[in-house]
This record gives sequence, structure tokens and C-alpha cells, in this order.
Amino acid sequence: MQYRVMVVDDEQNIREIISEMLTDAGYSVSLAVDGMDALEKIQYEQFDLYILDIYMPRMNGLELMVKLKELQPLAVVVVTTGFSSIDVAVKAIRNGAFHYLTKPIQAEELMKVVASGLEHKRELNEAGGQAAEIQTETTESMLLRGFSPEQIREFKSVGSFASYKKGDTILLTDDPGAMIWVENGRISVEYNGNLIDTLKAGDIWGEESFINTGTGFTSLIVQQDSQVRHFSRRKLIEFFTYQDETLTKRYMINLIQSVYVKWRRAIFKLGLYSGFSPGK
Repeated sequence: MQYRVMVVDDEQNIREIISEMLTDAGYSVSLAVDGMDALEKIQYEQFDLYILDIYMPRMNGLELMVKLKELQPLAVVVVTTGFSSIDVAVKAIRNGAFHYLTKPIQAEELMKVVASGLEHKRELNEAGGQAAEIQTETTESMLLRGFSPEQIREFKSVGSFASYKKGDTILLTDDPGAMIWVENGRISVEYNGNLIDTLKAGDIWGEESFINTGTGFTSLIVQQDSQVRHFSRRKLIEFFTYQDETLTKRYMINLIQSVYVKWRRAIFKLGLYSGFSPGK
């Protein structure tokens, strides 16, 4: 099977460079000169992956991504930008991007991101037609995949330590982007009185608010005495400000994948409570 990729960039040389890299790797590539051109083409065609420049005339990449998601909700999008900024990355992911690349684009990094994006596309397609398999990997191992032991220790040191007794309710602060890391114990995640998840040592909760700052709708109830670390958005941003850009990119892609896995798990459990089977 030959995967189809659309590249959207108003700079001809950039389009041609990316197209050549992907074509040499065996992908089928279609080009669009800007957001309006791309939108016209995707009205009638679907691609396995989209690579969009953020800064374009007539319709920028973020605007195009919103319209693309309306037409193709499961579209996998990689954005490119000439400005290395975590704020741009967060904004892109909030609007539905899978990953982002900073220019000048390196062939090795492009190939890795495209391969990862296509794997994500396959997972999305499988989730749409089959029962979601509940993954056992902890969110710690997902969120910090690729971190060295020293980087993990430094990351954990950013959080403040707290202890809770059985029956306590753990509150995430009003600070958007705050999250907790379970050191030990057991905590239930409830929605309208239904148990949708259980957190144990190594699990993380609230990390999705780093990219989606809307109000949370779950309750965290301590099932057995627990100890957790609380992380504020400000502290997390400060931590990555002093890290290598590659680590920041790795964290952002791990973050969106972690949120996706937790979404599948929660939807599956809610479906069981309502009598719905994802496989039907």
C-alpha cells in the first residue's frame, strides 16, 4: 500500500524539498500552494497524512486545520513553522495537530514523524471499527518515553509532594495545565458516579489540560492512602524552557499520544456502563 501525503506550503522551494524527500521514501505526494488551494482539493480527496505550514497567506495552517478536521475528523496533521516556540506547538496541538516540525526541515526527523503519524492513523482507523484494547502501559512510561533517567528525575523534581488519605478528593488547581503524578497508592477517576479509570503508581492525570485548558469534568477519589506530585503549568513551561528543543518536541508528541490512549480507555469503559459495545 502506498500512503498518500498532502504538503501545503506557500514557498515553492519548501514544497519541492519535502515532496522530494517523501517521494524518494516511497510516498505518493500531492501539493497545495496555500490553505485555500488545499481546502479545494480535500473536498474531493482524502490523504493519509497532511503536512501544513502555519504561516501562509489567504488562510493560515491553523485555520486550514480546523476546516480539515470538520471534513475529515480523523485526519492526521503535521504542522511546520520557521519559528521555534512551545506556544506555537501548543496552539497547533490544541487545534488538532499530531506533531510539529521547525524549519529548516531535516530529512531524518521528517521521516520519523511521518512514520509515527501514519502509525497513529492506523490506530485511529482500528479504534473506529473495533473494540478498543485497553492498554496497560502507564502514562508515566508514555509521557516520558525517550527521557533519560536524569531527565526523569529533573522533571519529577518540578512537582510538589502531597499525601492523601482514603476517601479524600484530590483537587487539581484552577491553574490550567496543572497535573498530578501518582507516586504510590490507588485513586479512582469518576464521571457522574461511574468509575472510568483507576490510577496507580506511575500514572498521571490532568496532563490533557496542558493542551486543552477547558474545565475538567471528573472527580479523583482516593481508594487507598496515596502520595502524589502536583505540577503547575508555569513550572512545566519553565522546565522545558531550559531543555534542549528535541526534548520539548518529544514531550509534546508523547503528551498527545498519552491523551489519546486515555480517551480510548475512558470511552470504552463508559460504553460498557451504557451497554454500548465499540465492536458493534
